[in-house]
Amino acid sequence: MTLLRTILAFTIFVILAHLGLVYSGIDENLNGITSGIYSLGMLLEIPAEIVIDALPTSGEQRQSIEEGGTYFVGFAAAALYFILFLLLGIGRR
Repeated sequence: MTLLRTILAFTIFVILAHLGLVYSGIDENLNGITSGIYSLGMLLEIPAEIVIDALPTSGEQRQSIEEGGTYFVGFAAAALYFILFLLLGIGRR
C-alpha cells in the first residue's frame, strides 16, 4: 500500500508541475526535464479527460470546461488521483 500511495503522490506532483510550467509559459522543448514533465503530465491527465468527456454536461458547462482547458483537466486529474490516494489510506493503522 505504501508504494501505491508513493506513486500516487508522485503522480499528483508531476501533474501540478505540468500545470505550473504551462501557467508560467515555459517552453516544452526547453530541456529534457521540461519535455519529460510535459509529456508525462499530459499522459497522466488522459483518464481525467475521458471521465470529463463522459459526463453529461449542458452547453454552459461544456463552454466553461473548454475555457478552462488544460487547467480544468489538470486539476480534475490531480483531484482524482488525490481521492485514490486518500482511499488507499482508509483503514490503515
